[in-house]
Amino acid sequence: DKWVYFAGPLFTAAERQFNELLSQYIEQAGYAVYLPQKECQGISSANDIFRHCIKGLDNAWCVVALVDGADADSGTCFEMGYAYAKGIPIIGLRTDFRKSADDGHVNLMLSQSVATLCFVNSLETISTEEIGYKLKDEISRMLVKVIKS
Repeated sequence: DKWVYFAGPLFTAAERQFNELLSQYIEQAGYAVYLPQKECQGISSANDIFRHCIKGLDNAWCVVALVDGADADSGTCFEMGYAYAKGIPIIGLRTDFRKSADDGHVNLMLSQSVATLCFVNSLETISTEEIGYKLKDEISRMLVKVIKS
């Protein structure tokens, strides 16, 4: 079975918790999720982690990429580039209201590689649950496009 590959930074407890929560919302909508922080748990070799994530990407029907920060996480950027080169559609998610990069939000190489870029203005009061619902809607729209193509 194919899954949604969730690409995002995972270096702080807050990042890992946010990734996990969003993944749960995606799963509740009936989609299988490959979450690297979960799937690679217990693997210590950098090479093994890399290969495991590549297999995860190869078996994805779409990628959700969290592109927050002044500059998106380098691992996420690699995963996006790999998915783009393989023809796997990408949903970019930005919850960071800070302006950055070429278009004021995301580096042009990232903004042009995604099938859709979902912005959530984090200055507004919005819950992780609401972000999850918005993401589920984008994934459902993406699935319809994938099925039609």
